Amino acid sequence: MNIINKKSIALSLAAVSLLSASAQESSTGYFMENYNMKWQMNPAMGNRNNYVGFPGLGNLNVGVNGNISATDIVYPLDGKTVLFTNPGIETDKVLGNLHDTNRLSQSLGLNVLQGGFKAFGGYNNIAINVRENVSFALPKSIFSLLKQGIGNETYDIKDLRAKAAAYAEIALNHSRDIKWVPGLRAGVSLKFLLPVAFAEANFDELQLELGENNWKARANANLRIGMDGLKYETKVNDRTGARYVSGVNTDDMKYGVNGFGFAFDLGATYQWSDFVFSLAFTDLGVLSFSKVQEASTNGTKSFETENHVIGIGDHGDSWDALVDDLSPLYELKDNGTVSSSMAVQGKMRAGVDYKFPFYDKLHFGLLNTTNLSSIFPSTEFRLSANVEPVKGVAASISGAAGTYGVNYGFLLSLGNKGFNFLIGMDYAAFKMDKNSIPLSTNFDVHMGINFPF
Repeated sequence: MNIINKKSIALSLAAVSLLSASAQESSTGYFMENYNMKWQMNPAMGNRNNYVGFPGLGNLNVGVNGNISATDIVYPLDGKTVLFTNPGIETDKVLGNLHDTNRLSQSLGLNVLQGGFKAFGGYNNIAINVRENVSFALPKSIFSLLKQGIGNETYDIKDLRAKAAAYAEIALNHSRDIKWVPGLRAGVSLKFLLPVAFAEANFDELQLELGENNWKARANANLRIGMDGLKYETKVNDRTGARYVSGVNTDDMKYGVNGFGFAFDLGATYQWSDFVFSLAFTDLGVLSFSKVQEASTNGTKSFETENHVIGIGDHGDSWDALVDDLSPLYELKDNGTVSSSMAVQGKMRAGVDYKFPFYDKLHFGLLNTTNLSSIFPSTEFRLSANVEPVKGVAASISGAAGTYGVNYGFLLSLGNKGFNFLIGMDYAAFKMDKNSIPLSTNFDVHMGINFPF
């Protein structure tokens, strides 16, 4: 069954880009009491109680992050909503809203089973999770080409990238106080990863010089899709005789493990007077996919012509010849099955927590989170106020500034022994003031149901 053609690839990438999301454990809750998921951000952080998670809902994280928003792509015009390519939208207005590199990132974290308990001289967590990540890097030049069309311009569209992966995770965590260093606590998590699906598209080079009487173009691109049983479909160009990838056949596709991976987390906290300092590195590891279908230009392909002049209404041999000459730039060759590896999206977190001296149930925290992804690096500073007036009722509010602009969040945890419910957001605002920060769309939800005992 052919599920991809040249037009649907472009439309699908555009649609998925606009819906991209980025989720993680709640950074707002990093310093909050009675939040059982802190160990996933810093493996040195234990919990006050043993607990088990509600199957499938012990910890759910989903959201949207990026430095480009839907309002950068669609605009109001004469009472209608139109794409940025509409001639009625000024080019300077469109390009002025965009960044040199427009970043979009999506991930989903879903807990299947989890539990925590005190034993072995410290605190322990066991979890089975499902994770999915998608990242895009879209240079401004691609929007310029789409907006301006084929004119007498030079376009250097490089580092256009997309990457996605879905996998299951089995995590084992242990943390304990280091008795010979008073105030120090350390923890480690080992994660066994079971890859399910993988996709990666890279334009390492795409240069277009579209002169009035001379066109030059260079392209170097590759596409990899990994899922058991998936195969590319190919066709032969009738005019050139070249065989190229025309779609994907999913008739024999299987949903199962397609490789192996591992990762680990390292973390520590240190208490000094009314301060607690913390540092953690999480998701340091690699995913290895055993069955990946590769399609590529197989190096840089070039095109140059002074002979093709396409006039209005010219749909004959000149146009067909031009399309054939350009075909090596976009017709990918099927390289068969290969193995492929990718780094897990690691993070570094550094924080300091200060207990308010006049009311010890109130404390303030400052956290820096840096995403170590090569395709979508980002950093954020988040200041939070955390309070637990009575056991079983804890709340946190936070404000953040970083790659995604300025935003705010909250987290509420209700229940202590027997039942606990939490809900919150790290990014509660869709749109910020363009006069002060880059316009960005950010939204996420964190929730969980657990049973402490």
